[in-house]
Amino acid sequence: MAARLITKSGRVTAYLPNLNAAVNHFRTFSTHYLKDQHITLCSDESSNGNIKYDISPELGPFGPLDKRFPLPGHVGLKNNSVKTTMVTQPVLYREPVNIDEFLTKNNLEKRQQEVFQQAQEVIEDQFLGEPSPGDNLECIAQQCPDRLKRDVQDLFPERDLKKTNLTVIVISQKTTNDMSGWSEEVEEERENLLAEFNEAATDICNVLMEAGYWADFIDPSCGKPFLGPHTNATMFETDERYRTFGFEIDDLGCCKVLRHHLWGTHSYVGCLFTDAPLDHPFISAMKAKN
Repeated sequence: MAARLITKSGRVTAYLPNLNAAVNHFRTFSTHYLKDQHITLCSDESSNGNIKYDISPELGPFGPLDKRFPLPGHVGLKNNSVKTTMVTQPVLYREPVNIDEFLTKNNLEKRQQEVFQQAQEVIEDQFLGEPSPGDNLECIAQQCPDRLKRDVQDLFPERDLKKTNLTVIVISQKTTNDMSGWSEEVEEERENLLAEFNEAATDICNVLMEAGYWADFIDPSCGKPFLGPHTNATMFETDERYRTFGFEIDDLGCCKVLRHHLWGTHSYVGCLFTDAPLDHPFISAMKAKN
C-alpha cells in the first residue's frame, strides 16, 4: 500500500498502515543511505606495477576520523613511497553566455517552479487530506518554532535547543476503542500501543543517532524522555503543548482527552524530537513499503 504523503512548508505528513511501516522506512532508508556514502579511491602503484584501489566507505562524512586524512575534507599528506597517477581532462570549449539572458531565464524558471509547487500543495490538500481505509497511522514531522523550543527545553536540560535545529515527529495511531472512556478492553489496547510505540520509537531514534543526529522521544506512560537523563519535567498526551501540533484537548470534567483531527478520541499519540532537519531524506522521503 502506497503512502499518502503531504509536504507543506515546515511540515511533512505521511499516512501509513502501521508502526512497522514507519520503522521499516527508517531502517531501509538508513541502509541505502550508508551504501550511498562518499567513497574514497586511493590508487597504489608501489606493488610490482599493479594498481590497487582502497575502497573505504568509512571515509564518508559520518565515518570515524581516518588518521591518514587529518586535514579538512578528508585530505592527507603526500606519501613519497606511494606513486600516484593524475589523470587530466581536456577543457571543453563553451559558447560565451550572456549574463542578462542567463539571469532572466533562471528567474523565470524559478518562478515557474514556485507556482507549480504552490499548485501541487493545493491539490494535495484537497485530495490527499485524509488517509486511505487501510492507513491506521499518521506521522507528522514539523520544525519547532522558537517558542516551542523554549517550552520543551526543560525536557532536555542537557541540550541547548535554542542554538540548534529541532524537529518534532508526532505519531498518531488509530485505535479500536474510544480512549476517552475506561474499560478492560481500553486498558489492554493502551498497554499494547504503549509497548509498540516505545519499541518503534527506540528503533527510529537509534537509526537517527547512527546517522550522526541526536534523537529522543517522550514515553507516553510517564511523560518523560525515554533515552535522555532524568528530569522532573513532563509532557503527557493531554499537555497543552500538543495544541501546537494540531490537536484539540477536551476537558471532560473528571479528565482531559486528546482529540485527533481525523480520528477524534480513537487515537493514541506519541512524539519524537531530533535535530535532524526536516528536509533530510530520512524524514522527507517517508513512505510505506508494499
